[in-house]
Amino acid sequence: MIGTSIWLLMSAAVMVITAILHSTGGASSVLGPMLEGGNPHPDMEIAPTLLRYLWHSLSAFMVLSAAAVAWPDTPRGLVILIGLFWIALGLADIATSHFKHPGWIPMGLAGILALIGAYR
Repeated sequence: MIGTSIWLLMSAAVMVITAILHSTGGASSVLGPMLEGGNPHPDMEIAPTLLRYLWHSLSAFMVLSAAAVAWPDTPRGLVILIGLFWIALGLADIATSHFKHPGWIPMGLAGILALIGAYR
């Protein structure tokens, strides 16, 4: 078990900020325009509602991972796993957007801070 360090708190803060930006700015600048043209999957009536639900669920999972990282005495292995996952998300963002989506920066930073915190 590890305690909560400044590194883990910074990691959690970056995760929460990322979640807020994703849920507010991302929803309005990406999801909104995508749905303005109507249902992107016309044969599935629930598609627009489901897309909004999934979009905001991802943000909620970001906050949940922040809570796990900042929680006192979270097992080191779980913090490492969460940190590696955030780094993997950042790398996947780079691979899919070719550096055009800036999300890789906070995702990678949150993961690196979690890994540092896991060993401090």
